[in-house]
Amino acid sequence: MAFVFFILLNAMLFIRPGELVDSLEPLRLYYVSILACLGSSYQGLLGQLEGDSLRKNPITLCVLGMLVAVVLSHLQFGSIYGARMSGIEFGKLVLYYLLLLHNLDAPDKFQRFLTALVLFTLFAATMALLQYHEVIDIPALAAYEQREMDEETGEWIVFPRLCGSGIFNDPNDVCLMLMMAMMICFYRILTPGGGPNRFLWMAPVVVFFLAFVETKSRGGFIALMVAVNVLVVSRLGLKKAIPFWLVAAPVVLVLFGGRMTRIEVEGGTGQHRIQLWREALGLVREYPLFGVGQGLLPDYTRLVAHNSYVHSFAELGIFGGTCFIGIVYLSISQLIRLRRYEAAIPDPEMRRLRSYLLGIVSGFCAGILSLSRCYIVPTYLVFGLAAAYGSQVKVAEGEPSPLWEFNSSLFMRLCAVGIGALLVLEFGSRLMVRWD
Repeated sequence: MAFVFFILLNAMLFIRPGELVDSLEPLRLYYVSILACLGSSYQGLLGQLEGDSLRKNPITLCVLGMLVAVVLSHLQFGSIYGARMSGIEFGKLVLYYLLLLHNLDAPDKFQRFLTALVLFTLFAATMALLQYHEVIDIPALAAYEQREMDEETGEWIVFPRLCGSGIFNDPNDVCLMLMMAMMICFYRILTPGGGPNRFLWMAPVVVFFLAFVETKSRGGFIALMVAVNVLVVSRLGLKKAIPFWLVAAPVVLVLFGGRMTRIEVEGGTGQHRIQLWREALGLVREYPLFGVGQGLLPDYTRLVAHNSYVHSFAELGIFGGTCFIGIVYLSISQLIRLRRYEAAIPDPEMRRLRSYLLGIVSGFCAGILSLSRCYIVPTYLVFGLAAAYGSQVKVAEGEPSPLWEFNSSLFMRLCAVGIGALLVLEFGSRLMVRWD
């Protein structure tokens, strides 16, 4: 029953019925579903927090470290109210992450959850497309009016970009959701011996592609390209991937021509974001340990950092930034390491899923390079999938585990990765910034 409630919880997050139908808003369906989920899963949640479980799943330890960093980022300034409110809000994300780990503890549940994600995304994308083309009129789905300067004429132009509702009420967030759903569909379409029924998964891909193009998101385009290319290299190897790239490159330019493929950092919004990175990184030197406080970066720079890694270091300091980088590093590196230990995953479909999941996580991590998304549900859904996938690994008694386990060596590695990432962000942004 706990798994059913967890699926219901995700339906509320993706579909947002209270925003689509006003009469449902007073019912607070999201809170009802999460309470039901917690009530049926509390013992499993407590088990995730036991010492041995945390040692065997350092991704969870880093997520909890983020919670500590969020609270301390306010307590260092004596703001008990800020620590309490920010702690409660981030605590909800931690609960969602732990619920995901608890409920995706078997291959059949993992597969059903992936199917549910595609169906929820299909509904959300269809509604957004209908709103975008003015077939329906739901204010929560209203397109985002983008205002940009035409470099040729010097005039300001305004154009619509497709949006979703709730946590996807931003074209870039919609793109990351669509990228994940498309990768799951590719996984199902390419099932060996799946028969002709597997091609039914092409139908949602068409809807996702149409919605994806209308978002006009450069960050989303980068995320999808990284996800697909990581998948191709993971499954075919680098040498066999080269012919694929030669054929695919011109097709991509035709399909995604226009704003999405005009990616440059010398001027425009790209350069503006790099300037924001520089301003945010300057605050790390002033508040190195715990940052300026979770949610307070706009008080110093007017806007968020538009880079989740920079944002985490600026708001949560080196401690919180390292925890966030640690989640990214552990999620990707563990999926890469498992390629050599696929025999430790008894279910053949779960073994095949590894490459696709690696693509999803890598694409998402690339997408948030230009977005501040340290504190939203989709981030911890993606990293939660990577962590839950590790629970499918079964090794014989006495055999070493291929998964990361927390110890002094891993602690030092994470510290080095965190400092190294901060240095890359610092010197990389210095090379790219153009203050003139």
